[in-house]
Amino acid sequence: MKTWKAITSHTTAYKNPIQLSKGEIVKLGNLAPEENWKDWIWAENDNQLGGWVPVQIIENLEDGKQALILENYSAKELDITKDELVIKIKSLNGWSWVRKISNNDEGWLPDEVLEIDINI
Repeated sequence: MKTWKAITSHTTAYKNPIQLSKGEIVKLGNLAPEENWKDWIWAENDNQLGGWVPVQIIENLEDGKQALILENYSAKELDITKDELVIKIKSLNGWSWVRKISNNDEGWLPDEVLEIDINI
């Protein structure tokens, strides 16, 4: 497995990330406005918790305002400091689900803060 290094720090903007289960119905908001993060859409569950969800894991319902979640999902981001090492597990739409080498904590990081670690 390739190891990736943080080239800058990242701090999550969402301290209470949305957690969704396969089969759950969510209300849809707008697509992310940033060009680097296209194909992320704002979704809210019945508990009024919201978060960014990749469009690949939703199925729009007839009204276009709701969607079915196709797989379990967490919007958890990681806090990371420069030079920390991670392993990429999954990449989608400019973000990667990673595992920190130091403590096995997992979450999303923007790809722009990561580079392949060639020193391993």
